[in-house]
Amino acid sequence: MKKRESLIIFIICLIISIFAACSTTKEAVNVCGKKYVYDKEGFGSDFTISFYEDNKFHYSEGGLSSYIGYGIWEIRNNVITLHDEDPHFCNNFILKGNKLVWQKKNSSNFMYLRISDGDTFSEADENYMNTEKDFIMDEKEVEYFMRKLIDQR
Repeated sequence: MKKRESLIIFIICLIISIFAACSTTKEAVNVCGKKYVYDKEGFGSDFTISFYEDNKFHYSEGGLSSYIGYGIWEIRNNVITLHDEDPHFCNNFILKGNKLVWQKKNSSNFMYLRISDGDTFSEADENYMNTEKDFIMDEKEVEYFMRKLIDQR
């Protein structure tokens, strides 16, 4: 009888811990395997962030950026934190629906683009990909983006 009661208590505790884990990682499950696109202009093309199921990520600020950020992401208290391999970069987001909302608090910002508190990244649909056109720029577009970069610094 005691073994049976112990088994029942163990099973109840296991079920409770499973449900508790699911409720705290719901947002994490929602970003796994997805790509998000900055709702404003990227650096020469789309600024994208990709999340992987092994808690790794990578991002590109656009076609003119030579830097590709990558590292580990985690979620705590509804905040998704990107810990870049470069220790100078760490950025926080809140997931609202299908959008990532950038949080200035405790964030370093990115290498080339300086985004503002509350700026959003929308979830890309399954067919999203940068087309060749996104990477081909004429001379005026390159000049525009270079001026924009200089102005941000």
